[in-house]
Amino acid sequence: MSAWLLTIVGITVIGVILELLLTESRMSKFIRGVFAFFVLFVIVQPLPGFLNGIMSNLRNPDSMVDAEVVARIEATRRDALIPTLESRLEREGFNNVIVVLVGDRVFVNAHDSTRNDTAAIISIVTAVMGVQPSAVEVFT
Repeated sequence: MSAWLLTIVGITVIGVILELLLTESRMSKFIRGVFAFFVLFVIVQPLPGFLNGIMSNLRNPDSMVDAEVVARIEATRRDALIPTLESRLEREGFNNVIVVLVGDRVFVNAHDSTRNDTAAIISIVTAVMGVQPSAVEVFT
């Protein structure tokens, strides 16, 4: 920042010296125009870096919702639904059912159950857990 200000002061001093040395002619108007363009360039030069800094702060992954945190919250929510699912399956006549979550998949072991209806189990699991039927695997 201070280097930028020193550059502006230096350009201003050079501009004053040029103004003193130039006479009134067509060439002096051209030189003043080029010099004004150069001064504008020097003043505007740090803006892209400044704007990139602002944009990088907006894209900073620390300021956004962390996908890992969202996944952990979702996993905790699904873990909390397992007792609800097991009691619902028991009410529907599926006794001794074991439910296991692995990632986004739900595994249901109904091998010791008195009722064997895979479609009904998948329907109950999808309703309670909020997963797609393809994410449910039933072992009977």
